[in-house]
Amino acid sequence: MYLNTLGKHELYQSVAKITGTTEKLIKEYVLENMDEITDYHYDESSIHYMELDKFMEYIGCRKLHQIDKIVVNHITPRKDISGVYEEGLLTLPHALTKDTVLAEYLRKIGFTFEFKDECIIMKKDGKAVELDKLNFSNLNVRFGDKCSLKDFNVNGYLFVDEFEIDRVRGWLGSPEILKSIANAYSKTNIADDYADECRNFLVSFDVSIDKIDLEGFSADIDTEYKTEILVKYAIMALAYYEVKSKPFFQMYNPIIFLKRNYDVPGTDICKMWILKFERDRIIPTEFEI
Repeated sequence: MYLNTLGKHELYQSVAKITGTTEKLIKEYVLENMDEITDYHYDESSIHYMELDKFMEYIGCRKLHQIDKIVVNHITPRKDISGVYEEGLLTLPHALTKDTVLAEYLRKIGFTFEFKDECIIMKKDGKAVELDKLNFSNLNVRFGDKCSLKDFNVNGYLFVDEFEIDRVRGWLGSPEILKSIANAYSKTNIADDYADECRNFLVSFDVSIDKIDLEGFSADIDTEYKTEILVKYAIMALAYYEVKSKPFFQMYNPIIFLKRNYDVPGTDICKMWILKFERDRIIPTEFEI
């Protein structure tokens, strides 16, 4: 089953298919319980308290059909939108060592990279850089030193929603890695020159459920448990879509971690959104190429 998180209509359709019931029944349940759901302000540490049995009994669902694919939404600054489809969304080692727009930009200013023994090696003008001799930065962690988790994976959000700028600032304007290199060399232009030619996008893509982990949950949970959690999050999101008065707290938008070394092919991208700034938030707006 497919959990499509692109919007309210898609969510209702998906949950109806996953539960084997009707959109009408699901909407009735959401409308009756939306105030209670939004008041609780569920997140990764409390979502297990949501009463899934109560929901299933109300709509007459005896067993959930297991989800095998979901939509994930990833923030990325890009110079050329066509490049997203050509390159896809790459893990950091691949983005730096393959023939990408980012790698070409860095080559032009003297930086090249190798990936060896699960670590990224940065070279400046052909010579390996001793990171400890640079200014303070997170490059050691980003490049996978012995104290890091070697977290090179692509991350995204479960839902298309507005974002608080302070929470996603690192992903805006230029890639995080450029900001880290700029800090290490005290040269803001390394990131700023790239950002001057970029726009911020939200990229929605399909991914198999066995290629993801959920924020706050073990990477070892099975598909059945993932399905239960994702359905709870879907009910939560529908409640926020339907509630009349805006809740005090913004809806929690779960972070989805793709498995290590998994690159998202451009063919799996299903929608692009331009991110528009509005006071202290950015708002995804439908974008047509």
